Amino acid sequence: MQEILILVAVMAAFYFILLRPVINQQKQQRRDISSLRVGDEVLTAGGFYAVVTDINTFERGPMEIVFELGPGLKVRGTTNAIASIVHRSHPDDTETFPR
Repeated sequence: MQEILILVAVMAAFYFILLRPVINQQKQQRRDISSLRVGDEVLTAGGFYAVVTDINTFERGPMEIVFELGPGLKVRGTTNAIASIVHRSHPDDTETFPR
C-alpha cells in the first residue's frame, strides 16, 4: 500500500513539475499564433526578428507565413518558425512590447 502511495506522489510531482508547464506553454503558443496578423513583429526560432507580411492558410498542410527580415528580404516559413511575438501591429491587443 505504501509503495502505491509513493508511486502516485511521484507521478503527481512529475505532472506538476514537468508536464503542466510545457502544456501551458504550448497552449499560449497556439493562442499567440491564432491571433497573429500581418504587420506583427516576431522573433523566429532561428533568432531573427522579422515582420509578418503575409499569412496563407491551406486546406491541407501547415499555415504558411511570409516574413520580412529586412527591406526587400522576404522568406517563407511555417508557424513552427515563430518563437514569440515581439510587437503587435494592431492596437486592440493590450500586451505590446517596445522594439
